[in-house]
Amino acid sequence: MFPIRRLQTCCLLLVLLPALLFAGKSLASQTAPIAVLPDIHNDYQRFLANRDVRAVTYYGGAYARRDVIELVLMLQALSLGGFTHPIQFVDEENYFRSIRNVIDGKTLSVGSTIWYQDLINQQNQLHISAPIVQEGQFVVGLYTSPKNQRALASKNLAQLTQLKVATSRQWKPDLNTLQHMGFDKIMFTPNWVNIARMLNAGRVDLSLSPVANNPTKEINVDGIKLIPIEGIKIAISGSRHWPVSKKHPMADEFYRALSLGTAQLRAKGTIERAYRECGFFHPELEQWTLLNPTPKSQP
Repeated sequence: MFPIRRLQTCCLLLVLLPALLFAGKSLASQTAPIAVLPDIHNDYQRFLANRDVRAVTYYGGAYARRDVIELVLMLQALSLGGFTHPIQFVDEENYFRSIRNVIDGKTLSVGSTIWYQDLINQQNQLHISAPIVQEGQFVVGLYTSPKNQRALASKNLAQLTQLKVATSRQWKPDLNTLQHMGFDKIMFTPNWVNIARMLNAGRVDLSLSPVANNPTKEINVDGIKLIPIEGIKIAISGSRHWPVSKKHPMADEFYRALSLGTAQLRAKGTIERAYRECGFFHPELEQWTLLNPTPKSQP
């Protein structure tokens, strides 16, 4: 006689098998959510222009900028590291909300790098990648209004620290760098549009910004033209990394692939070349004076 226990086991397997097969299929096809700010997402699509991201070998051209190229590098690193799940882009509200959603496990990571000091206190919740932008590599200019002749004529630190500078309290690396350099006439406002308006109205003299990759290096914010003080630059203190949520079920697989792929890109010199080709490592800045040099600083 067929044992009753064996019969029960077979029946249970017949009941569970479809569910197990479905679960396996679901896991295999599960997407990996990566947070991306909408403007970066749009420029990323324009930059790719229907190309396979894995085929990108030149990182300059139209719509290439640091944030976009970092997303390209992340996807290339994941591919090199053997990550095969499809990627789902999740449009995010802002920098700090994107970090919070990774911590909560709503997204796996963020396409653009994050300052280390914004991640360091969350190491129990996050895997943190090797530095993508290394200490001293985030070099910026001092931007002002074209009407501000006093600012444009200031070429050394003693002159510059007499001027008013605008930043946000949330931009901790910028603020720490300014304070360390001796700037004490600092005004705070929550966003870049407000900073541009303050510069245009003459309420402040300076603000920090990456140098634009165009012939005049000018930037336009909400219709306001800003230009850098030619010949001088500042290195923002800190490194930038990709965070990976430890709460997400794909966390270990994603982080392992990202780490392996990033190491390969670094070894080949691809990361530095990509930053140069997109203009983040601005070629003209090589001849500019760095006001706060460190051993690892470079344009």
